[in-house]
Amino acid sequence: MFDNMYRHTGQLNNTGKNVVVVFMQLPEDPAHALVIDTDALPDMYNEALRKVVESTEGQQAKNLADVLARRPSPDGSSTSMLVKFHQSNRLQKTPVTNVTMVPRRGVRWPLTDVISAMSSQETVPQGFDDLDPETKAMVAADLKKFNVHAVNSENENTGATRAQAANLLEMARMLEMDAHSKREQAYRIDPSLKPSKKAQPTAPVVEEATSAPPPKKTSKVKQAG
Repeated sequence: MFDNMYRHTGQLNNTGKNVVVVFMQLPEDPAHALVIDTDALPDMYNEALRKVVESTEGQQAKNLADVLARRPSPDGSSTSMLVKFHQSNRLQKTPVTNVTMVPRRGVRWPLTDVISAMSSQETVPQGFDDLDPETKAMVAADLKKFNVHAVNSENENTGATRAQAANLLEMARMLEMDAHSKREQAYRIDPSLKPSKKAQPTAPVVEEATSAPPPKKTSKVKQAG
């Protein structure tokens, strides 16, 4: 997708499609990543996404979703790129093991290795020593720029941390909405899958201790004799 070395760019192992990794590991579901199929994007959105990935802010972000949540959608609507991609079903959930990061042509790192390297604070991701000498030299020259292990320390302040937390919560909310929608669709296709609601026990009626007021006496109209 890009000629230079960039974070967040990869491919799906099962289809070979080019993707941008929005979340390396989903909140509450670290076995899955969230990606965007760039081969299927309309040109306007593909170009806008490319600019975000190549931007300094994009390259400094651990998860690209944090930046996409702050960038306006290129269609002029009053929503962020992250929300727009979600609304148009462009965000795809896929196993982490199905993603290979491709920061530059000829350089391939399994996402699982990148995550492992970030966790263990290794100097380079696993598989670096298996590269051919020419590719290894190019990777070593640009490794400082790519830096898969840390976000730029200048951005690690309280404001950025709170914004990241807010973005994670927003993404979790959107995923929950999407999951609810898919469950309802499944129930419509096969109603037998829908869990039956158990009858809730009714609370006994408690009679009030106070006695009811006596009935009013109706006065009879005397007829003239």
